[in-house]
Amino acid sequence: MPTPRRRIVHRCLALALVLAAPACTTAGASKTKSDETDGAPKKPIADIVEGSNQPEPIGQFLATLDGAMRRWNELQLTGTTREDRDKARKLELWLAAETHGRRTEIIEQLEAGPRQNRVVAAMALGFTRDVQVQSPLLAALDDRDAEVVANALLGLWLLERSDTPLDKICALVALEREASVRTNASLCLMTLTNKGARSPCAVEAARRGLFDDEPSVRNHSALTLGNLLDGESLLPLAEHLSDPVPIVALACAKAITHIGRTVPTEKGRAARALAKGLDEVKGPFKDELRMHLIELAGGDHGADSQDWMEWAMRLP
Repeated sequence: MPTPRRRIVHRCLALALVLAAPACTTAGASKTKSDETDGAPKKPIADIVEGSNQPEPIGQFLATLDGAMRRWNELQLTGTTREDRDKARKLELWLAAETHGRRTEIIEQLEAGPRQNRVVAAMALGFTRDVQVQSPLLAALDDRDAEVVANALLGLWLLERSDTPLDKICALVALEREASVRTNASLCLMTLTNKGARSPCAVEAARRGLFDDEPSVRNHSALTLGNLLDGESLLPLAEHLSDPVPIVALACAKAITHIGRTVPTEKGRAARALAKGLDEVKGPFKDELRMHLIELAGGDHGADSQDWMEWAMRLP
């Protein structure tokens, strides 16, 4: 079940991409008197060119990336217009090019740099889209600093590799005390299972995440259970159709519908779960739930929950 990437992201992303414009002089401007009388030797043009080709120090480079990632994250979270989407896409392409070109240095900073450099490097490596960074990011999940771990999870989320080992990520969903780490671990697990990653730990982690105190963890975990087509989780998913946070309830409805449509033997149970929910929920979500029932049924049985339940009861 594809999930929009814009739903989440950890607080330590976001800055403004600084585009430095070279100073210029007006064409045809005449020399000043000081230009004509200054006897100091002029710097050869070759030296100027060579100096301008030198990469900025790694600390400054990471600070620039940090600002760009913060701005990208802001556009992902709050952008609503086509212009915002275009800006985010251009910024993502810029980040991909810059991080890929200096990925070896960024890996070194992640592994042995000062804390703030490790925090920035952990997420920046995800933009490289390079398999070379997968192993360092997985190793960073053992970092002593929770913010580094949270951003390493975002790096793996951005990398989107279906061959990513899930064991450490599962453990962080279930056991981590920091809410930011659990949130990003559940996000990472949701995205990677959507890409095809599998591990015996994933179902158990998502089942536990469905009862997490953090709504974002419950949301991601519900969608993960849908990705994994976990029919045994239909009951707890149905119970969360009345979750007080609408996005969680909607994620559960999506997961139930996906399982029912994809696994023929589960269609009846999925239909009955949704139909029962239609009888219990109120407000705008009731219409959303009906739309999911229509998707599952392939037709509309009306607005009356009793009609839907009668249809669902006829299914095996």
